[in-house]
Amino acid sequence: MAFKSQNYTLLPQGEAEPLTSSRQRTRWNWKRILHFAIPGTLAVTLFLTLTIYQVVKGSKDSQVFPHPGQSACPQFPAIQSSSEERKKLEKEVRGQIGSDEFFDKSLKRMQGAVQIPTESFDDMGKVGEDPRWDVFIEFHEYLEKTFPLVYSKLDFTPINTYGILLEWKGKDESLKPYLFMAHQDVVPVLKVTESRWKYPPYSAHYDGRYIWGRGATDCKNNLIGVLEAFETLLEKDFAPERTILAGFGFDEEISGPQGAQFIAKHLEKTRGEDSIELIVDEGGLGIQEVDGATFALPGLGEKGYFDVRITVETSGGHSSVPPDHTGIGILSQVISAVEAEPYEPELTPANPYFTTLQCSAEYAPDMDSWLRKTIKKSLKSKKAAKSVADYVAKKNVFQRYLMQTSQATDLISGGVKINALPEKVYAVINHRIAVESHVYEIRAKLRTLVESKILKKFPMSLDAWGNVSGNTSSSAVGQIILEDFDEPLEPSPVSPFDSDAYKTFTGTIKQVLGEDIIVAPSLMTGNTDTKFYWGLTPNIYRFSPMREAGRANAHTVDERVGMKEHIEAVKFYAQLILNGDKS
Repeated sequence: MAFKSQNYTLLPQGEAEPLTSSRQRTRWNWKRILHFAIPGTLAVTLFLTLTIYQVVKGSKDSQVFPHPGQSACPQFPAIQSSSEERKKLEKEVRGQIGSDEFFDKSLKRMQGAVQIPTESFDDMGKVGEDPRWDVFIEFHEYLEKTFPLVYSKLDFTPINTYGILLEWKGKDESLKPYLFMAHQDVVPVLKVTESRWKYPPYSAHYDGRYIWGRGATDCKNNLIGVLEAFETLLEKDFAPERTILAGFGFDEEISGPQGAQFIAKHLEKTRGEDSIELIVDEGGLGIQEVDGATFALPGLGEKGYFDVRITVETSGGHSSVPPDHTGIGILSQVISAVEAEPYEPELTPANPYFTTLQCSAEYAPDMDSWLRKTIKKSLKSKKAAKSVADYVAKKNVFQRYLMQTSQATDLISGGVKINALPEKVYAVINHRIAVESHVYEIRAKLRTLVESKILKKFPMSLDAWGNVSGNTSSSAVGQIILEDFDEPLEPSPVSPFDSDAYKTFTGTIKQVLGEDIIVAPSLMTGNTDTKFYWGLTPNIYRFSPMREAGRANAHTVDERVGMKEHIEAVKFYAQLILNGDKS
C-alpha cells in the first residue's frame, strides 16, 4: 500500500495529527526523531565504547603461551633399556660405578685434580707468553696418567695448546655427536683468605663426606666425572653408535677467549654449523627440594652481559681552589642516578624461569595457594605475571635477578694526588641483561638518564657511543663519555624443551636420579663457555647433575663437593652416553 504523504509519522496512540502546514509538520517530525534517536544513539555508543575498552584492556593484559595445547611444564618419562643385552650392560656399568672400589679410585682422582692449582687471572697474557699458563702442563700430564684408556683409544686434539678436545668416534656417522663440556681452570684463592679455610684450599682434604678445595665444585668434578664415565665404558669395550665429544676449555673463569672460543671455532670449521645434537655443560641449579617436591633445574638460557665505562673529564687545578663539584663528585652523582633507577622485574613466557614457576605451581604440594593460583593465571595474564614477579623479587634476591636486568658498579678510578683536582675519572657498571631485553636498550636508558639527570645540573657535553649532546660550547666545564668497556653479549637463545635431545636428556635425569624428579627448565644469571657454541646446536643444556647437599661455596672460602653426589653424577654421564644410541 502506498501512502500519499511522505510526512507520515507514527504518533502516540489516541493522538490526532495536528492541522499544520507542511513546513511545520516537517519541523515537528525532526523534533520527534531527535527526541527518540539521541538517547538511543548515546546508549549504543556507550555500549560499543565499553565493549571496545574491555577488548583492548583484555588484549593488553593477555599473555600468549608459546606452546598452546601443551602442559606448561612438560615431563617426559625415564628412558627404558631397549634390549636385554643393553639392560645387562647398563646394570654392569651402574654396578661398577657404585662399587666401593670405584669410590676409592674416584676419590683419589678428584683429590689429584683439585691439588693442581689451575688458576686463571683477569690479566693473563697470551698462551705461550704468560708463564702462569704453565700449570696446565702438569694438569694435562695428570689426566693422561689417570685416564689411560681415554687417551690411548680416543682421538685427542690439543686446541691452542691447553684446550682439550676428545673424540670418541661412533659407528653411525648420520647421527650428530653429543658434546660434554667442562673447564680446567679455577678462580684464584686470595692469600688473605687462606687462613679462613677449614682445610688448605689445595689440600683436597676428604673428611669422610666432602672433598674440600678450590675447583672441587666449579668444575673439576664435572670434568673428572665425564672422563670417569668415558674410562668406565671403555673398560667394558663399549663402542657408541653416536660420536661422543668432550671439550674442556682452560680460561672459562676469565670469559674463555683463548680456550672454549678456540674449541668452538675448530668444531665449526671441521664439522660446520648445527653439527652437534646435544651439548651438556656445567651450570643450572642442580637438583633441589622446593616446596615438597624434588626438581632438576637445567639452565636453558643465559642472561646477557654488558660492561659500560662512564668517564668524566674536567679541568684540573689545585685542590685549594676547587669547583663546587669535582670530577669525582660528578661521577658520584651519575652512579647515584643509575642506582636510583633500577630495572624492574619482568616475567614472560620468553624467560625459562617462567616455566620454572609453572612447574612449581603444578607439582610442588607445599606452595602457597595464592602464589600457585597467580602463577597459573600468568599463563594468560600479564597483570598476574607482574604480581608474581614483584612477589618473588621481594622474597628472594637471586630469583629477582632471574627476571630483571642487574646493574652493579664494580670498578672505579680517579685521582692521582691529594692536592690535585682529578682531570679524568671513570667507573664501570656491569649489567646482566634479562632475556627479554637487549644491549641497545641498556645504552638508551643510560644516555637518557645522564641527559635528564646530570646535564641539567652541569654545563657539560655527553658523548654516548659517538652521539654528542649537551653543552658543547666553550662554557662547558667538561664532558661525560659513555662507552663499551669490553665486547657486550646479548642474552643467549633459549634451548627447546620439546626436542628429541631434550627428551633424552631429561629422560636420563629421571632414569638415573629418580623418576619422581620434576625437570623444570630454568635460567643462568651468569655465563658459561657455551656462549661460543650457539651456532653448533640449539640443544644446549647447562646442568651439573649434583644434588644441592653435595656442593657448596663455589668461588669462595671452603668450596667443597660431596663424594656420594659425585658418584651419582658419573652414573648420569655414563647413562647419557648409552642413551645417545637410542635417540
